[in-house]
Amino acid sequence: MTRLTAEGLPLQDGPILVTGAAGFVGRHLTASLGMGPGDFACDATEDFEAPPGVARLAWKLPGPPPAALGPVRTIVHLAAISSVAGSMRDAAGVYEVNVAGTVSVLDYACGACGFPRMLLASSSDIYGPAGSSISEERGPAPVSPYGGSKAAAETAAMQFARHPGLDLVIARPFPHFGPWQAPSFAIPSFCIRVAGAARRGETTVTAGNLSAVRDYTDVSDVVAAYGILLSRGVPGGIYNICSGEGRSMQSILDFLIGRSGARLSVKVDESLLRPSDIAVQVGDPSKVEALGWRRRTSVEDGLSALLDWWKERI
Repeated sequence: MTRLTAEGLPLQDGPILVTGAAGFVGRHLTASLGMGPGDFACDATEDFEAPPGVARLAWKLPGPPPAALGPVRTIVHLAAISSVAGSMRDAAGVYEVNVAGTVSVLDYACGACGFPRMLLASSSDIYGPAGSSISEERGPAPVSPYGGSKAAAETAAMQFARHPGLDLVIARPFPHFGPWQAPSFAIPSFCIRVAGAARRGETTVTAGNLSAVRDYTDVSDVVAAYGILLSRGVPGGIYNICSGEGRSMQSILDFLIGRSGARLSVKVDESLLRPSDIAVQVGDPSKVEALGWRRRTSVEDGLSALLDWWKERI
């Protein structure tokens, strides 16, 4: 029986592995791919939620796979240290996990899995300060250790893709947001501050650089794009996951404040500023759209839902 994603797209028959399954994207993706008995979800520990029947395994990267992990037909490699700010504080640790960790997964894919389909989740941070309408043809120019580690992981993956049978596709998601994203990221931190200030009757919230322009997508659309890439992506292909629309961080925070119903002013917190922030980064989604992907959740609807989600948890 052909495997299908939640949106009815066919996948290769056989087990699926998702690494980084405890992360906020992983939690959405394991459900979107319809994972269940016979499938595997890995993270640094086994203590995370997964769909019923999915085997949860601890795989500390870099390192060999757990003994209980058998061969699979489809791999989605999400596992990474994903904080740009954190990469400034521990560049060596980020390169170890994001590059050497990716090589560990590639070793497993080529050594144990025969002819797997593998999706590597890279990042738009490999592009650096490239302005708007960034296409996949633009060369890497990362400004952070995180972006540099993702560019290096891509290089390693493309080298392994020369191995007969490794069917690789690379996704470069632009910033995305949704439930379970860590509070250290910009949009969840905005939601927490706005909801908390409104609840306490305060009149001020703090923020960092609000002039930066980013291309944000709701996580539900990102995981839908991953499903399309697994089903239809060209082997060796690289695909931006983005909307093609830029929004300033100021406009996002203003929307959340308006949605909260509170009257809040914004105060800049110098401690939240990054030394190498990119001014504008907006992508070109033409290649993934040619495969049939379309954004279904507007930024406004996604922000409203996320603000409500955080209101229930703070």
